[in-house]
Amino acid sequence: MEIQLVLPEESQAEELALQRNDWEVIRYTGDTKYPYTKEDALADIRSFLEEENKSRVTRTILADGRPAGIVYFYLPWRGQKSVELGYWLGKQYWGQGIATRAAKQLCDYAFCTLDINRICASALEANTGSWRVMEKLGMRREGRFVKAIYQDGAFFDDLYYAVLREEYRLT
Repeated sequence: MEIQLVLPEESQAEELALQRNDWEVIRYTGDTKYPYTKEDALADIRSFLEEENKSRVTRTILADGRPAGIVYFYLPWRGQKSVELGYWLGKQYWGQGIATRAAKQLCDYAFCTLDINRICASALEANTGSWRVMEKLGMRREGRFVKAIYQDGAFFDDLYYAVLREEYRLT
């Protein structure tokens, strides 16, 4: 399967909404927007484009040319040398290595173009697929925040991962 990262476009809104409007996807994003509509996707895309290279870098993940999800990182602020990575992927694309390949491309980009020393990310402990992506990127688990996330009437542990420039393997 061919994986490409492209700037988000309004023309992707319908497909991204279809991928994200799934409780199995939403429950891991920390976003309470459900159902997730085409209008929600359009608003998010417009926000991503407005924030591009100001506070974040966002890319649509294309799997064989179709929008499959989003990968992004928040840019350093106040002179920091660290970025925070995030991603989500439509359920039909889970378990195929797509999130790992997309996150790897964006991490390579961040380390090659920004003056940073560290990339971090977090995931709910229940989101095994996400923290396995982080481990495949060479990130190490740095911490567990016990009952840090409250969602749907329950508390969840949040796992934090990071990788330093000198530890990271560029492709």
